[in-house]
Order: sequence, then structure tokens, then C-alpha cells
Amino acid sequence: MLVLGEVQTAALRHSGSVPRELAEGVLALLAGERVRVSERPIGYAVSPHTFTGVDCRLVARTGARVRGVGTLLGRVCLTGGRVLQGSAVTRVEPVGGGHRRAWSHYLARPGLVETLGRTDLPGTAAAHLAADRTSSTMGMGALCNRLLAEVQGSPLLDRRPPVRARRTVLRWAAMTDEEAEGVRVRFAVHEDGLRTVQLLLGPVAVADIVELCEDLALHDWLLTALLSVVEQSRIGVDEPVQIIHRLRPAVDHLLHLWMPAARLGGFALSVWEGLDGRPGLSRQWDASVRRIRDQIAMAAALVPRPADVVPLFR
Repeated sequence: MLVLGEVQTAALRHSGSVPRELAEGVLALLAGERVRVSERPIGYAVSPHTFTGVDCRLVARTGARVRGVGTLLGRVCLTGGRVLQGSAVTRVEPVGGGHRRAWSHYLARPGLVETLGRTDLPGTAAAHLAADRTSSTMGMGALCNRLLAEVQGSPLLDRRPPVRARRTVLRWAAMTDEEAEGVRVRFAVHEDGLRTVQLLLGPVAVADIVELCEDLALHDWLLTALLSVVEQSRIGVDEPVQIIHRLRPAVDHLLHLWMPAARLGGFALSVWEGLDGRPGLSRQWDASVRRIRDQIAMAAALVPRPADVVPLFR
């Protein structure tokens, strides 16, 4: 089975962490559908799924094209009342023959795109990962962007984010194989805020794969945002007071959100172990956090102390 997806991650355009009631309001994308909210181990809210029909050409690595018809699943997640994610996913399934069916057939199978004709699933996965940021498969990027824009434009938000960091795009492809042993992951960081993840694993529920990729996209964005704050703080150039002022948004709004795989199942832990071995996301995060704390400690040590007060009576 081949599963394709894309996750776009950005800071919520609000001055503070939004409470549960406000999160439910901004994520209510479908009338009458419930927003799921949890508080442990970290605040998390997810919108109901939206369904988008597609009828387009899928490109393989060789350049061959086949027709794909079906639906994409989309949703929006909010973590810690601060980090917003738009996510799109679908399964790709070859079917015999080359005849398109009525839309009722595809709508009855949400989150599935059927390919009409001879399909090279590994080639389709490779083409999905090789596309640049502006040309995503089946318009997944456009779907994520639309979902994020709908939430960010909510009148419930004040549009004054304390942390300004660019949006990142994580594009992923997962191939499942009953004979696969363990999980193989290839994670790559590209220019222009694009990341790609290739997964080869045994039979796993699609929902578990989606949550893993969303969690990876979340922590990659947190690390990217933290590095941006540190870089813009001008450590070693400006006065300590100015540096701490620039580092404060990271302390107030980012550091407490780092909890890799906190809500995920067992197989995701093995994925994170691989990522911490290379490229070492957690090690880079910990080193950046120590650097910020060292700057705070040094600034505190440099604060002038008042002269000792001479007692009136001895």
C-alpha cells in the first residue's frame, strides 16, 4: 500500500496560547462536527476531517503519467494552543481496467485515490517527494494552505503572533509491506522550508502514520523556529539585555512544547530513535536550549549588585 501526505506547520496568529474554548471555535471547520480536544500530556486539538475530490494526473519517477480519481482527507491540528498544522493525506490504489466510475463510488471510499491504468507505486512515491514546494501531488499543498488560511483568518484571533517563523512543508510517502521488518526512515531537509520523509514499514494503520508525520513536522518546525530566534538574537554582538529580550519569545512560547512522540504508539518511538541517531533532532534542540539558558545565566551574573548597606548600629 502507498500512502502520500503533506503537512504545513506555522505559528498561530495570536498573541498568546489559546484556551480550550477558543481552540474549539477556530477549528470548527464543519458545522455540526465535533473538534477533538485533549489536555495530556500537552494541549492538543484537531478539527473534523474535510474531504476534497480530485481527478488528475499522477506522475511517476520515470515521467509516466496515470489518471488518479478519488478523495483527499484534510484536517487542522493545534498543539499547545500555539502551533498550527494543516494536513492532507490519501492512499493510492491501482485498479484493474481504465474506466472512471461515478463520483458516488469514490465518495464512498474517503481518503482513497484509485489509479486508472498501469501504476508504478514506488515511482509515484519518488515523484511526490522530488517535487518542489510549489508543485505538490494532487494539490495537497493547496488543500493544506486553504485549511490554514481558514483558521488563521478567524475573527477570534488577534493576529499578533509573538514568534515570527516561516512556515515549513513536510511531504511524506509511506510504503507498507507485510514482509518488512521494523521501520526504515529517510528524512531530508531541503531549501525553501521543504522537508521530505520516506517510510518503509510493515502493516500499520494509516491514522498512525499520519500522526507520526504530523508529530515529526511539528518538532521540525519547533527546532527551525528556535534556531531562527537564536540566530536573530545576535549573541556575542549586542549587549546581554538586548539579547535576552530577543530570546524571551522562545522561552515563553516554544521551549515547553518539545515532547517527541508523546501521543504516539510504539512504532513511532523506533522512528524517533532513528531520527535522534541521525540527523539528531533532539540533540540539536537540547544544545540550543542550553545555549539560551547560558545566555540568561550570564546576563543575570552581569547585573550590577547594589553596594553593601552599612548598618546603623553595630
